[in-house]
Amino acid sequence: MREQLRRGASQIKISVGGGTGSEADPLDVVQYTEKEIKAAVNAASDWGTYVTAHVYNTDGVRRAIDNGVKCIEHGQLMDEETLQYMKEKEIWLSPQVIVYTYHPKGFTDDQKKKHDQAYDGIDSMFKSAKKIGFDKIGFGSDIISDPAMLERINEEFVFRTQWFDNAEILKQATYNNAQILAMSGERSPYKGRLGVIEEVALADLLLINGNPLEDISILKAYKKNIQLIMKDGVIYKNILK
Repeated sequence: MREQLRRGASQIKISVGGGTGSEADPLDVVQYTEKEIKAAVNAASDWGTYVTAHVYNTDGVRRAIDNGVKCIEHGQLMDEETLQYMKEKEIWLSPQVIVYTYHPKGFTDDQKKKHDQAYDGIDSMFKSAKKIGFDKIGFGSDIISDPAMLERINEEFVFRTQWFDNAEILKQATYNNAQILAMSGERSPYKGRLGVIEEVALADLLLINGNPLEDISILKAYKKNIQLIMKDGVIYKNILK
């Protein structure tokens, strides 16, 4: 952990349970002991940052939270009581939808089964979140290496409309993600406030052709409809006419 931080990591991610993309790695198991999680959390805390945990199941989520983890990656197989526990403890949830809508090339039958199991848990997790008013939800895709799927990455916005309204989804992708990143403190590579439009905040802005509050699907055609990209006050794309 300390070596990763020394090399410039802004936060630490640990795998507290099994994964869909790995073999001999069931989703229902817990893979870090309390002492191991605490050691990771202490190492991160010493550097002023936090630990996030890859885990799907209830036991793993609770063990992670009880030992100092600040964010849960995935989480689809946890029960509603554990989601309520996350709400009470002000723990962030970093879920994904699109990555579970297809089987990556080369997946074995066992991996496909786990992938489908994770997908099936999304509906229950998000319905529970809406029911109890849990809104500390981030935005991401978990797509990292498939060029064809990377082209479709913004479909994540549309998939989430099954559970959230457009404003909620846009907040997840902007303000909420910024709050998660801000937990890195001085380790954050972003030296300024993110996710808000206000004086002294970082000038990261998008100008979009259309209104995603009315039709969020316009973000799928991001090359066409995101017409201006500004990062920290510097314009990187401008196709405005």
